[in-house]
Parts: sequence; C-alpha cells; structure tokens
Amino acid sequence: MDSEALHERIGAHLRADDPRLRQAAARQAAAVAWEPDQERYLASALADAAGREDDPAALAAELDALPAVEPALDDLALQRLAGLRTDSPVVAALLARAARLQIAGPAEPVGDGTRVVVRCVRGIPHTGLPLRTRDGAWVVLQRIEFYGKAVDRLDPGCSGRVLLSGHGARELAEWDCLDAEPGAREHVPGLRSADPRARRRAAEGIADRPDAWAPEVGRYLCGALARAAVRETDHDALESQLKALLCLYAFLAPPAYALLRTLDRGALPEALRPCLDGLLAAQAPDAVR
Repeated sequence: MDSEALHERIGAHLRADDPRLRQAAARQAAAVAWEPDQERYLASALADAAGREDDPAALAAELDALPAVEPALDDLALQRLAGLRTDSPVVAALLARAARLQIAGPAEPVGDGTRVVVRCVRGIPHTGLPLRTRDGAWVVLQRIEFYGKAVDRLDPGCSGRVLLSGHGARELAEWDCLDAEPGAREHVPGLRSADPRARRRAAEGIADRPDAWAPEVGRYLCGALARAAVRETDHDALESQLKALLCLYAFLAPPAYALLRTLDRGALPEALRPCLDGLLAAQAPDAVR
C-alpha cells in the first residue's frame, strides 16, 4: 500500500470503534516517514484521537506516536494535548519543546536575574527550561509564580511572574516572545526548503548535537533526513544529510533504511558512497526501532 492510501487508512482507523484498531493505527503512524501533507493530517488525527481516547493501551500508543509528527502539530493540536489529563513523559517533553512565552510587562533586574510578567501562548514551559529570545540569546526559566505562589509549570493562556537568568533577559520588551528549544520543529522545515543551502544547514543543525535528541525524536529526524536524501539533487546538501544520518545512526529504524536503500549508489559521487555504505551496514538498537 502506498503512503497516500496508508495515511488515510490510519486516519480512519484512529476514529474506529475498536480500540485495538486505534492502537495499531497509532503504531503504524509512528513507523513511517511521511510526506508533509500526510504528516499534518496525521498530527491532527492523533491529537484528536488522544483527546477523546478512553482505552489506556490505545491512548499510550497515540501519545507515543506524536513525536513522529511533532513538527506538524499546529497550535490547535498542541492546545488539545495540553488539556489532556496525563502524566505521559512524552507529552510533557513535547509540550515543553513547543513552549512559547510572551512578555507582558517591563523587565526588572533582580540580582543576577530578571523578573518579568509573561503569558503562556503555547505549550507548557517548566522551571529549568532554556528559552530563546528574539535575538537568539538563551535564558533559563528559574522560577514561576502564579497568583503569588511558586509553581513548576505554566499552562497555556495563563499569565505569571517569572525569574529568568541570562543576560539576554535584560533586553526583553513588552510583546517579545521567548521560545523553547525548537528542535525538530525548526530543522525539519529547512530540509524541505527550495534552497539547497538551507537544506544543508538544516542537516548540519541536526547533526550538531546528536546526543540531545530523545529516541522518538531522533527516529523522526532520521526519517526526515532519509526522505530529503532520496530527493536531493545538490551534492553538498546530500553529503550533509548522509553525514547527519551517520551521526544519528543509533536512531535509524526500518522506514529510514527502506528509503536509503532506494538511493542509486552508482549515481552518487564517489566520495559519498562510503557514507551510504556505512548507513546501510549500521544496525540500530532494538530499543529505538
């Protein structure tokens, strides 16, 4: 079955009455490197399914599948996920990565930190979370106060007073936004850019910190890199994509391997053939497949 028919069948099964079908569909959704439009469809379908799920096993599968379509989760889907009553570490990490705070008052220096009123407009930030300013500087969310009481997180739509560390916080102005590490949400769109230089930079960004990715995100990124590689026409960008895959080889799963095997080794520049050979010879640990 081609991916066009498969993603529609998965979407239908996520709405099925049988929880076993919903569970199997979620697992299928996590196992394929999707086209962008299919990914957006499945991201919405998984968030909808999780929001109404009453079967524990099916819910676990739906939540575990979300990182495979993470960059396609729009604000509405993230809002649905934030409203779930779940202690899933997968969802907590996903909502932290998507976190965005908007400055709602003047920044006030407090010792080595900066205190400011913020509103959470997306995701769920928590204490200790690094955030990036509009100028690219990093700050850390050291403390959150909600109605004068210290809390460890701030839910979407809520306002609170926060203490930030980092020099970039001193330059914040009202309406500025702070974003959590965007990770896959930032890099994957670059792999689909029309500019080969942007595709190369995106691959290099993924490879720059291979140990930072959670297994499920690493697997998604490998799928995105493999999808980009099989379509790549620029040799420099292809080299960056294959080298990024080598850096993340521990996350390689069957869908990415299947894509890489479609590459015509004989048509590759000679310098890139060892990269492809190394990838196809790599064995990903069962824990991340």
